[in-house]
Amino acid sequence: MKKPHILQIYPMNHPDGEKVLNELAQVKKLVAYDESEIVNYLQNHQVDGIILRAPARITKTILDNCQGVKAISGAGVGLDNIEVEYATKKGIPILHAPKINSQATAEHAVGLLLAVLKKLTFFDRETRKGNSAIRNGNYTFELHGKTVGIVGFGTIAQITAKILAHGFGMKAVAYVRSITDDKKKIADQYGIELTTSLEEIFIESDAVSLHLPLTQETDKMIDYSLFKLMKKTAVLINTARGGIVNEEDLARALREQLFLGAGIDVFAKEPPPKDHPFFQLENVVTSPHVAGLSYEAASKSSMTIAENIIKVIKGEQISGIANKQVFIKELKCNFLTV
Repeated sequence: MKKPHILQIYPMNHPDGEKVLNELAQVKKLVAYDESEIVNYLQNHQVDGIILRAPARITKTILDNCQGVKAISGAGVGLDNIEVEYATKKGIPILHAPKINSQATAEHAVGLLLAVLKKLTFFDRETRKGNSAIRNGNYTFELHGKTVGIVGFGTIAQITAKILAHGFGMKAVAYVRSITDDKKKIADQYGIELTTSLEEIFIESDAVSLHLPLTQETDKMIDYSLFKLMKKTAVLINTARGGIVNEEDLARALREQLFLGAGIDVFAKEPPPKDHPFFQLENVVTSPHVAGLSYEAASKSSMTIAENIIKVIKGEQISGIANKQVFIKELKCNFLTV
């Protein structure tokens, strides 16, 4: 049987996924993102599926040239680099791998929080210079007995809250748009309080950790009006999406020292420009969108993505469908979702 033809844009997050994909499919790999090159390839080849990794995007123009494409898959949980709604109108299923990197992302959020509160990057730089005297009068902060505000209540948010509450003795409060019985049950299980007041989170928390998807509603949702509410010793952590934060407002708030500092793994534009304002600030710890890329998570998610896109192309049932209505309508099958 002829192998499916997959257009791969950028390498996968782990070699294990590359190996599986190349065993199961005929692969054309593009190592750079060029919309016109992708369109040209789609127009001249029969492509069964597309796998991509950010910063590559699936635009409406690309989707207009996806005749015969049976599935498109992102590299992880987020799908803000894919026009999912337009793909749904085109009848193209969109795949992702939710929850697999949840533990890794939650641990990274905690790591960034500790890095800011313990001034780890600052002390590392000074120690390497031989400046051990920097320890005098430069105090760090403890987590125990403090309050962490979790913005969002998905799997990553829940794990982050659990680690900080049970591992560090923090009080965990999560912001949700509505309090349902299901959310209350999970919150009670983890010892998390729920609130529908975002302002309350920023006023009362010693640490605020963001765990929202990037949508039209959440775009630049976290702005200066909220930063002004924070405690002087508070910390902001973002391992979600850069676009949910107004970066100009955050840079301004950090320059004005409205709160202690920030730990940032994600940026509105990735990779961020070399002159990004965060890089000029001593009270920011950054990482290049690696929160979910632990060895374990990257290996498992990349293999899952490779296997799943082949299954969908062959008409098999899988989990992790972002727009399951396409399958229900076109294939009249009941597909599971995570």
